[in-house]
Parts: sequence; structure tokens; C-alpha cells
Amino acid sequence: MKHLLLLYAHPTPRGSYLNRYLVSRAATVPNVVVRDLYQLYPDFYIDVATEQEHLRKADVIIMQFPVRWFNVPSIIREWQDHVLTRGFAFGPDGDALKGKRFMAAVSTGGQENSYQQGSPHGAALDSYLAPLVQTAVFCGMHVEAPFVVHGARDLDAGAREVMAQAYVNRLETLAREEAHV
Repeated sequence: MKHLLLLYAHPTPRGSYLNRYLVSRAATVPNVVVRDLYQLYPDFYIDVATEQEHLRKADVIIMQFPVRWFNVPSIIREWQDHVLTRGFAFGPDGDALKGKRFMAAVSTGGQENSYQQGSPHGAALDSYLAPLVQTAVFCGMHVEAPFVVHGARDLDAGAREVMAQAYVNRLETLAREEAHV
């Protein structure tokens, strides 16, 4: 069974109806290690050695976050800037992530139809995830299709549970499967 590292980043976790629930359910999956970046680093001083050690142990790396202002939460950018260093994640001898799998697990406040050309958000969600995907590719990782929940604020308890079960199923599948190259 594969080791999954879930990097969770929600800037207002107490206000999260969906993400907080998804991460609590994900934590019940065997071989999933959850790292709540905002809880671990409220001052944004990232423990690089610890984070790199977690990455070394992982077979699959998942970043779970809400899309806000067309981007990732700021702590993910801070984490990337400090953890994904030359000689570790890229460049000479920088192959610690090579061959690992990467998946984004994201939620949006808007409905799926608002993420297309000419819609309120103006572009497909994939365009917002492109820098994250390219970072994974640059580091030699295999990118999995994202797990996406649109309209997170509009989900009732039943729909939230359906999405949580789908997420758990996806994580369990990632823990069993080999990368699709």
C-alpha cells in the first residue's frame, strides 16, 4: 500500500463547511498522513527539513485547498518557495520527488458552469491549477486528475457526505494503484 501525504491548506478552517470535513474523513484512510499547513505554521516559518522528510517518505502527494481569488492559499506558495529547493526537488541531484504522484484536491465556491470561458470566473478551473501542475511536472512527478468539488457552500449534509465518500474512495484508489504514465 502506498504512503499518501496530504498537505491541507485552508486559511479559515473554522469557517469551512466542506474542507474541514473532507480532511477529517481523509485522515481515516490507512497510510494517509495529514499536514495542516496553517495549523503547523501560523507564523509562516516553514520547517524545511521536516517537510522534505515527509515528502521523501510519500508515494503520493495531495494538496487540498479551496480556490480563492483564482489561486492557491498563500501558505502553499510559501511552502513551495522554501521546501521545493534546488538539489532536493529539481536541478542537479534534485530528484527526491521524481516518479511520485501528485493530485490537487480543491473546492470552489462557484458552481462548475461558472468556470468556463465567458462565465463569471472567465476560465476553466484547470487554468487556475496550471502553475501547481507545472510545478509538479518540473519536479518529475506524475500528475493525477484533480479531485474537485464545485459549489462547496451550497452543499447540504447529504451532498457533503457523498463528496466525502468519493474523496475517501479516490484516496484509497491512489493508495493501491501504480502511477498512470
